[in-house]
Amino acid sequence: MTATATPPGAPLDSRAQAAARARRLLLGQHVLLLIALILLGTYFTSRLDFFLTSQNVLTILRFSAVTFIVATGFTLVLIGGGLDLSIGSGMAVVGVTAGKLFEAGVPLVLAFVLGVVVGVAIGFVNGFIVTRFRINPLIATLAMLFVLLGVAFIITDGRSTQLRDDGFRFARENVGGVPVPVFFLIAVAVLSVVLLHTTKAGRHLFAVGGNPDAARQAAMNVDRFRLGMYTVAGLYTGIAGVLLASDLGAIAPNSARNWELYVATAVFLGGASLTGGRGSVVGTFIGVVFVSALDNGLVQMAVRPQIVLIVVGAAMILAVAFDQRPKGGFR
Repeated sequence: MTATATPPGAPLDSRAQAAARARRLLLGQHVLLLIALILLGTYFTSRLDFFLTSQNVLTILRFSAVTFIVATGFTLVLIGGGLDLSIGSGMAVVGVTAGKLFEAGVPLVLAFVLGVVVGVAIGFVNGFIVTRFRINPLIATLAMLFVLLGVAFIITDGRSTQLRDDGFRFARENVGGVPVPVFFLIAVAVLSVVLLHTTKAGRHLFAVGGNPDAARQAAMNVDRFRLGMYTVAGLYTGIAGVLLASDLGAIAPNSARNWELYVATAVFLGGASLTGGRGSVVGTFIGVVFVSALDNGLVQMAVRPQIVLIVVGAAMILAVAFDQRPKGGFR
């Protein structure tokens, strides 16, 4: 019997392929971000006595939950090839609307539901402007940022008002030791994962964002999908706006100032792409926790707010650079 000779290059090729797979895994955006999050937590824990306490962890979770909800909507828009810079102002309009309704005597649940409806309407208007008038999403939603901010200040006459009603401040409560906003986070995460990965609409959304021309040739109604994704993002903005107003216990027109920066940084760190067709709920969650922990730690270290903004902005530049470099960057 003649033994079959093993090709000389086979073991080396096999090892090279295994090394390449390991390298791709280790350099994957989620893995790198998880490592960065662990290192960040380790650093802050070594410098701050209260960073890893249960109370501070709950604070980070509460902040992360509100940010994650609106960031998930932002992720859906990016996957579909859009962009939404109006989310902070949208949250402010939702919050002041719900607060003013409650202050006027509208039952709490109805006031919050109507606030969420306002968020849905804002998302629909964003999508309508982008799809019907063919305006670049960056310009359209940047303009809406200013429009909605003005609306929030008009509704409140430019003044912030504290609402000391315990019912209105339900987002500050814990159930079984878990902050109430975390339950909304779980619901939004499950809904979004199901939408993206188990439905035809989710598969089509990735296709629309990845190559809209090919999607049109495949008889997909690109405008309808984009209008839908902006509307769903508006729903998430509505939920986040209500939770933020409840957590603050205030009617405040500037309550979500700079929220776009934190959300965009978290989403890009989580692996979503400016060019569309890519993004995930898991990546967004990890990115949100990273940004929330970074902000929390820097504030505890008494770093000036201006420096915090610089650090978060720099993180967004790095995240986008990581995404764009394999494609040759901006041309």
